[in-house]
Amino acid sequence: MTAVRDLMKKAKNNQEQGSKVSTSEGLYAEIIDKIETPSASVLLVKLLLREGKIEIAIKACLKALEIFPDDMNIRRLLAETYFQQGRMELAEKELEKLADQIGEFTSVFKLQANLFKKEERLKEAIRALKVYLAHHRDDKEATQLLSELSSTGKDEQPVLPTPTLAEIFFNQGALEEAIKVYQQVVEATPDDEKSKMRLNELKQMKVAEVQKTAGETVTKDKTLKLIGILENWLGAIESQKVANLANLD
Repeated sequence: MTAVRDLMKKAKNNQEQGSKVSTSEGLYAEIIDKIETPSASVLLVKLLLREGKIEIAIKACLKALEIFPDDMNIRRLLAETYFQQGRMELAEKELEKLADQIGEFTSVFKLQANLFKKEERLKEAIRALKVYLAHHRDDKEATQLLSELSSTGKDEQPVLPTPTLAEIFFNQGALEEAIKVYQQVVEATPDDEKSKMRLNELKQMKVAEVQKTAGETVTKDKTLKLIGILENWLGAIESQKVANLANLD
């Protein structure tokens, strides 16, 4: 770590003394090659960014990721640098890699939630489950556990309404619950336009669902009414036949 700082200082002194750019770049390349730990890589990149050495910082990130491909801090710095430079495709590529890495570890939140539950640390268990379900929305077992923990204990703090929680309910087919949560979100944060739009979408789905059910009910009622009319007609015809036979006798 000290060696990195010393070389950075040497490179900076060379620039201040009017040395050729190529000389400074050679020193920076030497610094990058001397990196031996992920933490040293992060320090180097931050120092380079602070000095305005954007391209060299990017090269340092790429070099470090060749050695430490699973280090998320280095990849995050690279993604942030690309984003700030307007290089969106490259930023997106690195963020996708980060998301995949994070996704591989999200199952620990479910395990953590169960651990907290056993220790009766319900608030922490709920928080861990919400993080887990943000990545695994189709896990019905976890959704059920979240519902149970949220309703356990009168003195427990209720789960704060969030768009993530609303979408969890929606993905589980609980449209009415999703609408209720989004309504609470919009009430708490009136400037949340995205949640307002989603709430309107869910309300329209609910209206369509009600209309469909109503249409099915009307069709059923009409069918029953028609059956009733036909039965009355048949009854009337049978009565007329009996009357006609009686007249013949």
